[in-house]
Amino acid sequence: MTGRGVSNARAALVTGGSNGIGRGIVRALLDDGARVAVLDLGVHEPWDADERVHTIVGDVGDPAVATAAVDEAVDRFGALDILVNDAAAYPDALLTEMSVDEWRRVFDVNVTGSFCTIQAFARHRIEAGGGGSIVNITTGSVQSPRPAGGAYSASKAALETITKVAALELGVHRIRANAVSPGYIDVRGETDAFPDRASDELRAALVSSIPLGKAGRASDIANAVLFLCSEAAGQITGAVLHVDGGSLAGRYTLPPDTGAVRG
Repeated sequence: MTGRGVSNARAALVTGGSNGIGRGIVRALLDDGARVAVLDLGVHEPWDADERVHTIVGDVGDPAVATAAVDEAVDRFGALDILVNDAAAYPDALLTEMSVDEWRRVFDVNVTGSFCTIQAFARHRIEAGGGGSIVNITTGSVQSPRPAGGAYSASKAALETITKVAALELGVHRIRANAVSPGYIDVRGETDAFPDRASDELRAALVSSIPLGKAGRASDIANAVLFLCSEAAGQITGAVLHVDGGSLAGRYTLPPDTGAVRG
């Protein structure tokens, strides 16, 4: 294996890997020499002819599908070293307007699906003698929620807690579990699903609230995932790595109090 550091990993499973951040993560793993199984609702066509990629079309929100995807990836590659849970559902709705079915769908995909893949992956790694890395993709809205995003934020908060519990329980088996928490990521060019989800006005407003003054890219999240799966992060588990351009550093959008600022 080469370069950015997944030196001991031979194979990975990425949920939600056909579009957006997940696609960037799959590409980075491939560039680093890994073979990758992708569980998603659809296929990213350019990977159809790539023998290093095995796509499993299915709904991670179905526990049977989520568990079976781990087993299928192990059968295909002989073993799995990395699990990345990126698949997510996030219908926006006010708490007073959201249906129970919509709420349950978010938790089925973001929490239960991830629990099932984590459980199956951990059992596989324990049987294989231990070791391995889990990375769950969460969101900065866990710490800074927004109106109409209650289900998504709450589900990702649950996933961060599961990540920490996994770190506590699986450390004895040398299995590490961490989370990457993205801020605003511009995935245009990386997705065939909802590429115009945000208006130009909303994108500009989001960028204006980022201290670094620029949107993140899928590759920024992918680089964080590669680091956490590498030997360089061998003493890191139970961590949440924020990749957000400083968005959670403080109330950046508030104007300074001129009476309190000294030149």
